[in-house]
Parts: sequence; structure tokens; C-alpha cells
Amino acid sequence: MRPTNVIQRAASLICLALFPWAVASAADSRATDDPELLLQRIRGRIAAHLSQLQNYTCHVAIDRLLRSTSTSSFDHRDRVELEVAFVGDRELFSRAGETRFEEQPIHEIVPLGMIGNDAFGSHDDDVFSGDAATFKYAGSCKKDGHKSYRYNFRVPQASSRLLVKQNKSADAAVGYQGSFWVDAETLDMVRLEWKTDQILPSVGLSSVEKSMRYKLVRIGNSDFLLPLHSELASFDREGNYRLNTTSLERCLEFTGESVVTYDTRAGGASTHR
Repeated sequence: MRPTNVIQRAASLICLALFPWAVASAADSRATDDPELLLQRIRGRIAAHLSQLQNYTCHVAIDRLLRSTSTSSFDHRDRVELEVAFVGDRELFSRAGETRFEEQPIHEIVPLGMIGNDAFGSHDDDVFSGDAATFKYAGSCKKDGHKSYRYNFRVPQASSRLLVKQNKSADAAVGYQGSFWVDAETLDMVRLEWKTDQILPSVGLSSVEKSMRYKLVRIGNSDFLLPLHSELASFDREGNYRLNTTSLERCLEFTGESVVTYDTRAGGASTHR
């Protein structure tokens, strides 16, 4: 029986079944001289984007790969295709082609394997809202073709809503740290990466990490900033490496035929990010 790893946030879950630069304005120049002011502007920009996501859906394609300790190459295990909707402050999933979204753990929809429920990057809200994270300005650089500002961040275990789990082990909260890059002109997110801190040995995972690449997408008459491509990776304590590559496609506004229902069943969720 294949092991199942789980990473979950209080509001978003991940199932691992074992993841042309323009001259800056005077205001922009002042912002780079004041990293805290620049960070406030970035957080406001991200909050504005997240507030626009409600009532939109995308098709999600996830390729799941495994590199075991006995080989140096990846084995393509399968491809999972889902529909995802951002409703309120949560992401809901359904099987590909369906128009009914139910509030149920994603691992109940897909086969065993590593799967993430943070398709829209809604966990950005965990990092950029409130005071859980600490930030450090790391300068400007080129990233994914953009002149970018970079910040490093850290969320300690005591403030983290990121939980990890493998098989039937108990959930374990973990701290994590990473970096994000924003376009120096627009302050739109370019990329966000994070990696977990030390995980309890009883969980069975040694590390989990994620990388998301963002792009503006035209949906109807509006532009939305979405992580069109992302990767989720994990190492277990036996040395097996699991990798999910995820793409968002065919994003649309809710139609009159779409139905959202909420599952009121009690119980925790076993999921990974």
C-alpha cells in the first residue's frame, strides 16, 4: 500500500500521497529606499488581486511524478484533472467536466498521490495578511523575465497554519520560509517559493516545498493574477522524491448552470500541498 502524505492549512489543504522594465517614478524610487513602505504597497496589491478571485473557475491539470531511492529518473505516475472554484475565502474542487462544487477534502476526489488544493494561490493570504510572517527586503534582480523586487519571509511554527501528515499519523504544524518576487513596475507577483522547516520524525517526511509562477490572465472583461504554473515537491525519510507540476487552464466566470454546495460532514481532512 502506497503511503499518503498530507500538508494542510486551516483554510487550504494539500494532499501528498506518497509538489519591458520602465524607468521608475520618483515615488517608486522612494519606495525602494523604504522597504517597509514598499512591502505595504505590495501587500495591498496582493489583497486586491485575491478579492477579485471570487466566483471564477479554472481547469486544473496535475502531473504526478516519483523518483525512488533505487533510480535516478522520474516515473510519471499519473495525470489528475479537476475543476476548481474560488468561493468566499476557500477553494472548492470537482472532477473534470462537472459543474457542481462541493466542500469536501480533495483527497476524496482524486486517487492516492500528491495533490494540492491551493490552485489559485489563495494561501498568499496566509503569508501577507496579519502578522504571522516576518519579511526582509533582499534587493532587486531579474526573475522570470521581470525586473523584480525580492523579499524573503518566514512563518514560525507557533504562527503557522500549515499542517503536514503522512498516512494516518497525527497532523503536525510546521513553520516555513521562502521568498517572493514582484514586478518592479506593477508590483504584481512574479514568483513565490517556500520550504518547510524541520518536520517531526514521526510524520515520515523530511521536507516539503512549493514554487508558483504568476501571470495575468484575461477572464471576461477583467485581468486576474494567477499561478498558472506551480510545482510541489516532497522528500520522505526513505529518500523518495515526489513532484507535482500543476497548470491552470480555461479559466471562466461562474455560469448559471454552476452549482456550489457545502458538505457539513464533520471530521478533519487528509491533504497535501
